[in-house]
Amino acid sequence: MRLRDHLLGLYERLTPMSAYPPALQVFRAGDDAPFRELDDVGEFSAEFLLVVSELIFIQEKTNYPTGSMTQKLYKAFGEKDRFGVIAMATQTKFGAG
Repeated sequence: MRLRDHLLGLYERLTPMSAYPPALQVFRAGDDAPFRELDDVGEFSAEFLLVVSELIFIQEKTNYPTGSMTQKLYKAFGEKDRFGVIAMATQTKFGAG
């Protein structure tokens, strides 16, 4: 939950990009230190999750400035059951009603 809350705070700090390739705006080496205990769980390191999440957030803010699906998904972690989160993540424009 601390990682989720950190990522939600990160989402608020990021801005859309106007250059390619996008650059990390916030992440710095060592930012994963508070979350390294999670490296023993699952396939991905905390560092990877921080970096990839930042890039996804930047992409969403750049391509969908009024969108917030990623933010909604991260907020749902820990608040909804996993099936609700999966349903939200797999929802599409077509047929989602």
